[in-house]
Amino acid sequence: MIQGHGDDIHHYAGRIVANFSSNIRSVQDMPDLHAYLATRLPLIHSYPEPEAESLRALLAGKLGIEEACCCVTNGATEAIYLIAKAFEGSRTAIVVPTFSEYEDACRIHQHTLSFYDKPEEINHSSMDLVWICNPNNPTGRVYDIDLLKDMVERNPQTCFVFDQSYGHFTHKEVWDIPKATGYRNLILLHSMTKQYAIPGLRLGYLTAHRDNIANISLYRMPWSVNVLAAEAGKYLLENKAKQPESTCLEEAKRLQQALQEIEGLTVYPTDTHFFLCRLKDRKAAALKEYLIEAQGLLIRDAANFRGLDSSYFRIAAQSEEDNNLLIKAIREWI
Repeated sequence: MIQGHGDDIHHYAGRIVANFSSNIRSVQDMPDLHAYLATRLPLIHSYPEPEAESLRALLAGKLGIEEACCCVTNGATEAIYLIAKAFEGSRTAIVVPTFSEYEDACRIHQHTLSFYDKPEEINHSSMDLVWICNPNNPTGRVYDIDLLKDMVERNPQTCFVFDQSYGHFTHKEVWDIPKATGYRNLILLHSMTKQYAIPGLRLGYLTAHRDNIANISLYRMPWSVNVLAAEAGKYLLENKAKQPESTCLEEAKRLQQALQEIEGLTVYPTDTHFFLCRLKDRKAAALKEYLIEAQGLLIRDAANFRGLDSSYFRIAAQSEEDNNLLIKAIREWI
């Protein structure tokens, strides 16, 4: 990890009342999942499946794709590093600002990097690999699907990676998974961590044409998905855990509207449950420190995102009660 991340709650043990710094949605306790995992604890005394085969089979069935078009990973982050390794030394474009692990993984594997503000600005003829986060972190925006399809179809020599980790948290159209597996130059990233709010278990997956999955899988470690993560994934898929996306998005909209009324604060549009804000003539680090010390609230200082500066911060909507605390605290500080 070169650039660093948000959700640094571990640095403030016992002091944080509400965490807005992570893009994980607000979630109630999941006692059924906890109880189920308690019954699976004896499995920790044996090795897990080398490639999480049973979870992969179940997942592929739910998605309507061949097993050969799916690869289960230790969070979406493992998938990012596998792709960077499979395309080692490539000429690579990244649309920024965005998740820093694309850049970090590519630097480790000697990619030649170029950065662009918009997908349509990329000179595809000179690129082997393109990374686009959609919905994008940290902006929350979703790119037009017709634009993306046109890019992929017009540039068969370039491989496009679309990170759809937040695809479950938008009403905008993103890539259809079964259709996407028909493209030989398209890879999709997904996150069960984000979908089910289980970041501590680390669970993600790739979907792509079977040839791309076979190539990427050559570089993966055996047993990278631990047995409890795999069991949680199967349980959640089988039990169709409730995902209150609409409630989450409605609360994010309410939070945005309230913050937009605060003078000295710019709130940027979003298509999902998190969004960027910018302070006028003040630093986000100072606001972050105040919120922690005075209220026990944690936001994401976005200064280390490429293309942003020290005035930016990111918020992920939480419960109505927690969001009200944040609104009041920011008003008081400004």
